[in-house]
Amino acid sequence: MYKNSTKFICRPRPYIYKFLLVMKLATVILLAAIMQVSANGFAQRLTLNQESVSLNKVFKEIRKQTGYNVLWKSDKLNANNTIVANFSNTPLDKVMEQVLYGKNLTYTIDEKTIIIKPLSPIIKVVQEVITVTGTVTEKGSNLPLAGVNVVSVEDNKNGTTTDASGNFEIKVPANSKLLFRMLGFQEVTVVAKARLNIEMELMIKELDEVVIGYGKQQKDLVTSSVVTMKMDEAKRSIPTTTLGNLLAGQMAGVRVNTPAGRAGTAPGIRIREKSSFNNQDVLYVIDGLVTGAADFNNLSPNDVDNITALKDAAATAAYGARASGGVIVVTTRRGERNQRAKINYSFNTGFDKRGKNAERTSAIETGEIYNRLNPTAPDRWTQSDFDYFKNINNGWGYDIIEYIWQDPSTTTHNLSASGGTDKLSYFVGGSYVKQNAFQKNTSFDKYNFRVNLTADITKNLTLFAGVSANNNLTRRPPGNNETDDYRAELLRQPYQPVWTDAGNPIAFDWHNLGAEMRGDGGYAKENLLKPVINLKGTYKIPLIDGLSASAQYIRAFDNYRGKNYFKRYNLWVMKTFDTPKQISTKESDMLTTKPSGHNSEYLSENYTWGDAAQLNFQLNYDHTFAEKHHVQGWLTYEKAQNKGGGLNGTRERFPVIYTDQWWATSGDRADSFVGGNTEQTTGRKSYVGQLFYDYSAKYLASFTFRYDGSYKFAPENRWGFFPSGSVGWVISRENFFENIKGIEMLKLRASVGTTSADNVDAWQYQQKYGNDNSAYFGSTPSNNVGIGYGGMVNPDITWEKTRTYNVGVDVNFLSHFNATAEYFRTKTYDILIGRVAQVPPTFSRSLPSSNYGEYKSDGVEFTLGYRNKTSNLNYYANVNASYANAVPTYKDQNITYPYQNELNQSSSRVVTYVNTGMLRTQADLDAFIAANPNYKFHGRAPALGQLTYADLSGKEGKPDGIVDDWDQTVVQKNTNPVSLGLNLGFEWKGFSLDASFAGNLHTYRMVNGLVDGNVEWNRMWRPWAYDAWTPENPNASLPRRYSANDGTNWVTNAPSTFWLKRADFLRLRMLNIGYSLPSSITNKIGISGLKFYCSGSNLFIISGFNKKYYDPEMGGGFSYPLMKSFNFGVNLSL
Repeated sequence: MYKNSTKFICRPRPYIYKFLLVMKLATVILLAAIMQVSANGFAQRLTLNQESVSLNKVFKEIRKQTGYNVLWKSDKLNANNTIVANFSNTPLDKVMEQVLYGKNLTYTIDEKTIIIKPLSPIIKVVQEVITVTGTVTEKGSNLPLAGVNVVSVEDNKNGTTTDASGNFEIKVPANSKLLFRMLGFQEVTVVAKARLNIEMELMIKELDEVVIGYGKQQKDLVTSSVVTMKMDEAKRSIPTTTLGNLLAGQMAGVRVNTPAGRAGTAPGIRIREKSSFNNQDVLYVIDGLVTGAADFNNLSPNDVDNITALKDAAATAAYGARASGGVIVVTTRRGERNQRAKINYSFNTGFDKRGKNAERTSAIETGEIYNRLNPTAPDRWTQSDFDYFKNINNGWGYDIIEYIWQDPSTTTHNLSASGGTDKLSYFVGGSYVKQNAFQKNTSFDKYNFRVNLTADITKNLTLFAGVSANNNLTRRPPGNNETDDYRAELLRQPYQPVWTDAGNPIAFDWHNLGAEMRGDGGYAKENLLKPVINLKGTYKIPLIDGLSASAQYIRAFDNYRGKNYFKRYNLWVMKTFDTPKQISTKESDMLTTKPSGHNSEYLSENYTWGDAAQLNFQLNYDHTFAEKHHVQGWLTYEKAQNKGGGLNGTRERFPVIYTDQWWATSGDRADSFVGGNTEQTTGRKSYVGQLFYDYSAKYLASFTFRYDGSYKFAPENRWGFFPSGSVGWVISRENFFENIKGIEMLKLRASVGTTSADNVDAWQYQQKYGNDNSAYFGSTPSNNVGIGYGGMVNPDITWEKTRTYNVGVDVNFLSHFNATAEYFRTKTYDILIGRVAQVPPTFSRSLPSSNYGEYKSDGVEFTLGYRNKTSNLNYYANVNASYANAVPTYKDQNITYPYQNELNQSSSRVVTYVNTGMLRTQADLDAFIAANPNYKFHGRAPALGQLTYADLSGKEGKPDGIVDDWDQTVVQKNTNPVSLGLNLGFEWKGFSLDASFAGNLHTYRMVNGLVDGNVEWNRMWRPWAYDAWTPENPNASLPRRYSANDGTNWVTNAPSTFWLKRADFLRLRMLNIGYSLPSSITNKIGISGLKFYCSGSNLFIISGFNKKYYDPEMGGGFSYPLMKSFNFGVNLSL
C-alpha cells in the first residue's frame, strides 16, 4: 500500500529545468574560462586603425582600452600632431615606440601611468650584466602575484612583469637595485642577485568606489551619507548562519539587534531611526536585485565582497518606494582579471554556550517560598519533601534543561575558486553550515552555491552572468515555540522528573517537554530553496566617449515546503513515596501508562512558491571635459513582477500505523482539510535618473530622481515623483589649504531629498466584497455561503513620503587618522493611517485610512579611525557612535488618560507609575495611611511590604487619593540608546587579531517580567528566596510577595520606576585570532598558504544589568538566551 511521498520541489517543473539549463551553461563557460588562463593574458594591447589621428586621440584610446593614463609636457610634445595608427591588438610598448618614433623622447611606467620625458644623454659604461630570476608572492597567503612590475632602479626603462605563476626574468647590471611594484601592494626594493623570492604585502585600504543607487562613484566624490564594510578574511571566518550578525558594531547608524540563540535566527537591522507609524523596513539590493531581509541573511559571507549602507535621501532616493528605512547594497565576489586560478578552502567547527538568564531558585528554595506564601495550603511542602530533595542533585531537584541538553555546535565548510584572463574573470563558491541547537531534535542546515562570470565578448561589449542558490533546512519538535518552551523548561516544577531510569517519559499533567524535545511527539520540518539567475550586458557606444548602455534581467524563485508530523506518545504514571512530590523513577514502580493529551494527531504539509522577475535598461555616461568638468550619470527604466501562491493540507488520525506518510492517515473526509491556493501577481514600474558633477574633484553636486508606479493606489494617484540633491566642497583641494599641515583631506557635504513608501494594504481605493456569513435554505437545508461588504473606501490614498536633510564632514588627518561626523533630520508626512477620533459611537462602520499622519526624527553619527604600520606590525582601530530620536507629530488619538498622548513626544518614552517607597514597618504603614487616608492602588488598600506609588492626578485633573491609570506618567522622556561600535586589530609576523565590540548607552529595561507570570509552585527568580520583604526581613530590597492564588501580586508586579533599570552594556561581539605559516614552509609542501585560527562571538559583556539581572539584549530574564560561540578553523589556499 506504499505511495510515493510528495516531491520536494513544489514549483512547476519547467522553472527547475530552466534553472538547471543555466547551471550547465555556467559550468561550460567556467571551464572554458579556466582553460584560457595563461601568462599571455597579462600584456596590455591596443586596437586603433586610422589614417591620420592626433596623439591626443591615441592617448585617450590608451586610457580607454588599457586603463593607463599618459602624462606629458606640452612644451616637449605637441599632442595635436598626427600619426598613422595601424594597431591591431598591438602590445602597448610597441604602440609607444611608434608614437615617440623620431622624437628625442622616452617614457617610463609608474603603476598605471605612462610618463613621457626627454631622453637623457647616454654614457656607456661597461658593466657586468647578470640574469635575475625569481618568484613574487603575496605575503601571508603565499599566492603567486601576476602582473607585478619589476624595474631596474638605475634604468627604469629596463623592466618586465611577472607571469601567471608569479615568475619573472630580467637582465640588469650587477649590484644594481630592482623595484617591485603593483597596485594595491607595498613597493619592495632589493639588490639584484641571480635568484630572488619576493613577498609583497597588501596595502590595507578602503574601497575606492561605492555603490550609489544604480551605479558606482569614486568614494572621494560622494556627497551623500553612505558607509561601506569590506568583507575580509577575518569576517568570513566568523561562523554564523545569518549574514546580518556580522554588521553589529561595524557601521555608524546601522543598528543590529542580536537575536536569541535559536538555530538559524536572523537579527533585526535598522538604519537610523524609524519615522513612521507604519513599517519602515530596510531595503536590500543584492547585485542589483531589490529584495528583503531574508535573502540578505541567507547569503554566505564567503560569497560577499562588500556591503554598503545608504542612509540619507540623496543616496536612497534612487530606490524610491520602500527606501525610507534606508538601503543595504551587497556586491558579491568577482574574479580578478589577469589572475591565475586561486582555490581556497576553509573549515571551522565549534561549540556554543548559553548566555546569562536570570537566577532561578533551587528545589529547596522553591519549597520554602511556597510554604511562606501558602502557610495553610494542603499541598505545602513537608519536612519529608525537604529531606527527600536534599538528595536530588544536592537540593537543586530535577531540572528539565539538563535532561534535554545537547552540546550545541556549528560547523562551516567554504570552497571557492576565482581568477581570470584579460578577457574573462570568474568566481565560484560553495558553502555549508550545520548548526545544532542545545534543545534536542532542533537543527539548521544551510547550503549556498554561487557562480559569477564576467566576459569581454568584444571590445565594447561586456557580459555578466550570475547563478546562485540557497537551501535552508530546519528541524524542530512539532508545534514548537522555542521561546515559550524554553521558559517552561527553566521554570518547571523542580520535583518533576523527566525520565525513568531507562529513559521513558514520566507523566506530569498532559505532556512531557523532554519527550517532545526528543521527538517522541513527531517533528516539524521546513525546507526553503531559492535559485537566482542574474544576467547583465553592457555596451560601450563607440560614437560618444563615455556613453554606454546596459540591460539586466534577474529571475528569482522561492520554493518552500513545511511538514508537521504530530502524534501522541505514551507517558509513564509512576508510584510516589511519602507525598505526591516524591515521584519514583524506577521502572518497577510504573503504575500504568497513558497517552499524551494532545487534542489530535495529524500530518500536515504546506507549500508556497514565488517567482520574481526584474528587468532594467540603463544608459550610463562618464566623461571629463577640459580636464576639469567631470560629469557622471545614468538613466534607468525598471520593471518588476512578483507571482506567488501556496497550498496546504492536513489529515488527522493514524488508524493502523504511525508514519509520516499520507497513506497512513485517515481517509475520512471529516479528517481532511485543505487550504491556501491563493495565487497573486503584483508589479512595479519605475524611471530613475542620477547625475553627478564635479569641478576638478573640488566642487561637487548631484541630483537624483525616481518616478515610481504602484498597483496599490488608484490610477490617478499611482505615480509619484521623488527627487533629491546634494552638494560637497573638498576644501583641502583649495590653493589656500596647501600650507595647512596635518590635514590631508577635508570635505563638507549636505543633502536633501524625498523618498516614499507604499507598505500598506492594496486595493483600499476600490470597493471589495468577500465570503461572509452563510445561511441554510430549503426544505432540505443546505449551507449557502454569503457575500459580505468589504467596508468604506478612499480613492484618494497615495504615497507616504519622507523628506531627509543631512549634513556631514569627512576628514583625514595626521597621516593615519580619519573621521566622519553627520547630523540628519527627517520628516515623514502623508502617512496612511486610520481615523479613530472623528467617528461617533452610533456610526456602524470604520472610516477608511487617509494620508494625514506626520512623524519626525533627527540624530547624529560619528566615526573615528586610525591605521598605521611599522616594519613588521600592521594595526588599526576605529570607533563609531550614533544616536537618533523619533517623534510622532500628528495623528488621530482616542485618548482617555493624559499619558496616552503620543504626539510631540519621543516614541521611546517610558510611561509608568512613579514608585515612592516601600512600607517596611507598622510605623511606616500608619504614617502613610495618616498622610493618605483614601489611598488605594487599583482598589487595594496599602499593606505591610507593599510598594507605594505617587498620586499625580485623577478624573478631575488633580490628585484624588487613588492611584490608577490617571496616575501613569512619562518617567523617561527618551530611552533611545547611544549605539557604539569599536573595531581593532593587528598583524605581526604571521599572527593576526581582529576584535569587534558593540554596545548601547542610555538604555533601560523594565524588569517586572521577572515577577509577572511567576508562580510559587514553579521555580522562580532567586532573589525572592532571600531578598523579599517578610516580617523577619523588613529591610529587603524587594517588596512583599503574595501567593499567585491571591491576586494581590498586581501591587508588586505593576510596571513602575521601581522596576525600571539602566541596562547599558558593551559586548565583545566577535574575536578572531589567527596564524599563517611562513612561505618557507608552505612552499615546501606545495601550497600557497595555510592559516589556523580560533574565533568566537558574544564572548563577554561589560554590564551592571547583566551582573544583577540577565543579558540586556535578551527579551526577558527567562527568554531564549544568546549564545557564546567558540570555534577553531583552518584556511587553505592553493
